[in-house]
This record gives sequence, structure tokens and C-alpha cells, in this order.
Amino acid sequence: MITTSFFKELLSKEDNLLSEIISDLSADDLYWQPGSESNSIGWTIWHMARVEDMWIQFFSKRGIERWESENWHTIFNLPTRQTGFKHTPEQVSLFPRIDINTMMAYRQSVRCSTTEFIDRLQKGDYTSTPWSDKPDMWWHNFTIINMLQQLLGELYQHIGQIAYIKGLRKGFASVPEDYATPQMRYQK
Repeated sequence: MITTSFFKELLSKEDNLLSEIISDLSADDLYWQPGSESNSIGWTIWHMARVEDMWIQFFSKRGIERWESENWHTIFNLPTRQTGFKHTPEQVSLFPRIDINTMMAYRQSVRCSTTEFIDRLQKGDYTSTPWSDKPDMWWHNFTIINMLQQLLGELYQHIGQIAYIKGLRKGFASVPEDYATPQMRYQK
């Protein structure tokens, strides 16, 4: 199905962009904050994975997030219900310095679940509303397609933020000239 392929292609592109932009970062780079009220790259990667986990496991499947079911919350030493929404500057600055391999292992587990979920979608599933029986929830009329659009918007927004933070930390030359614009690679 074209829709399924399209969403999987966007997720693959996002994954490649993230891998490229963080490939040369040190642990200090990951947790550096441009200001006392700013997010670090490490916190942002964690938040991205948590949000994706929440949208797929909790919203779409109405199940337990991998964060809890695979005990990632124990590894990160963070509560089960935190995703980073409404985190205070103090919470961001006190975020545990998790090594990048552990961070990416959690993200990979979530991404596998997301890909499996998308693979199983049928044409009619995109317009289903998993929470229609709960009108008190703000997302009770949110469809699967709405959720996927929201998720992709958030992921790409945060990729841009990560590239910007890296540029502030290491200089803008640290972000490849053709980053996120593969057509530039073919013009050389």
C-alpha cells in the first residue's frame, strides 16, 4: 500500500538524519545545554522515542508502552509516565546522562514496534479512532492518520532542533552542507 510505504520511508529518512547528525558527538556534546532553559540533544532524543512509544503503544494499540513493558524506565531511572511534555528546566538539567548506545537501543525498540504497527495497517485502519469510546480524552476523535501526521511532524521538528543545538555547540560547519538535502549531493 502506498500510504504504508510512504510512512515507512519518512521514518527511515528521519532515522538516517538522526544517525548522521549525532555520529560524531561526545557524551559531553549530548548533554550540553545552550542555556539553562534549553533542551540537550540527549534529552531530545529520549523525548522523541518516548513520544513515538506513547503514540504507537498507548494511543494506537491502547497497550503498555515499551518504556514500561521492557523496563527501560528502570534503566533510565525515570518514572513510567514521563515523556518530557511539560518538563521544567530543572527536570531537563537533571536528566540522567544515559550513554548513546542505550538511548539508541530504546529508540530502536520503539521504532521496530512502530514499523510493525504500520506494516499491519489496512486501508480502513487509517481512519479509525482508537479512543472514540472515551469522549473525555482530548484525542478521542484523533484518527490513526492524524496520529501518524502528528508523530512525523514532531520527529522532524526535533531533528531540526538537534541539528541546531549541534551547530551551537560545535559550530555550524559541524552540520554537513548537504544535510537533509540529498539533491545537493548530486549537484557536485
